[in-house]
Amino acid sequence: MARRPLEGVPGLRAIAADLLDPASLPTALTDVAPTHVFITAWMRQATEAENIRVNGAMLRHVSLVTGLKHYLGPFEACASAVTLPKTPLREEQPRLAIENFYDEQKDEVFAAAARDSFSWNVHRPHTVVGEAVGHAMNMGTTPPSIP
Repeated sequence: MARRPLEGVPGLRAIAADLLDPASLPTALTDVAPTHVFITAWMRQATEAENIRVNGAMLRHVSLVTGLKHYLGPFEACASAVTLPKTPLREEQPRLAIENFYDEQKDEVFAAAARDSFSWNVHRPHTVVGEAVGHAMNMGTTPPSIP
């Protein structure tokens, strides 16, 4: 995706879009379902203050993917009756009273959003399935154990 994308590159679907024109993005991204997004562009401005304003405007939303440990805590605490939350699990439940690296990630995103005026959301899926060869946490590609 670029304001003036390259055409004719094998294996590349060129999409013309301008991140500085958010109203144009829904049309430009119709029928687009990216699996990865890498922001690698910047627009040179006359001053650093303008660089910050213009390039910062291109990034206005962060989606943080955490998971079930948000509700149950780290692996070593999951089976502990002391840390199990009240069920059913609800968005408005307070943080668990144990350390959880998800809390630090959320705090960083929330602080940055307040400071830099972007929107955010947090996804808490029970399971994430994707390509992660050799990673036992991915149930979609983890081979079954053989007795």
